[in-house]
Amino acid sequence: MNNNEFQERTEQIDRLVQLVTAFKDDDARTTSLELLQSMMDLHGVAMARIIELLSESGEAGRSSLAKLGNDPLICGLLVLYGIHPVALEERVSRAIEKIRPQLQKHGGSVDLIEVANEEVRVKIQSSGHGCGSSADALKSTVEQAILEVAPEIVAIAVEADEPAASGFVPLNMIQPVSNEEMKYEKSTA
Repeated sequence: MNNNEFQERTEQIDRLVQLVTAFKDDDARTTSLELLQSMMDLHGVAMARIIELLSESGEAGRSSLAKLGNDPLICGLLVLYGIHPVALEERVSRAIEKIRPQLQKHGGSVDLIEVANEEVRVKIQSSGHGCGSSADALKSTVEQAILEVAPEIVAIAVEADEPAASGFVPLNMIQPVSNEEMKYEKSTA
């Protein structure tokens, strides 16, 4: 299953839950929601037990646990049940480190400022040479990388650090001085 298929299934579940909550029959709605909650509770306990067993299984178990925690599809489930083995800030930091070389190849950089209350603050610098699209591309890359490892993040605040002006003036911006302007400059001198 790829990320798109996973997203489609979660959207389908969300639509079905909305339909159930709209049931006019109180007993049917209550029973359906209780069934759903019971299934979630059972899955949560089983997932927590899997994490516990892997954690206690030496290096091989911890290695498997790390692989599971880094898988984008499984990561979301571990977060859903509140049992992801890697702390939120560490996951975000790793994601940024992973994309740092890619950003540098495109003249950009990113610094993690803060992770708090399911929100991330980063500082992005682009040497996009005045091209807004490259700054947008860097921002998109950073956001995607963070959300892939930390789907519980509800907001990503991006502080843009504009590069200092290089002093370069494109030739098409240089205009010849008109006779009127030359006369004016001579009269004021």
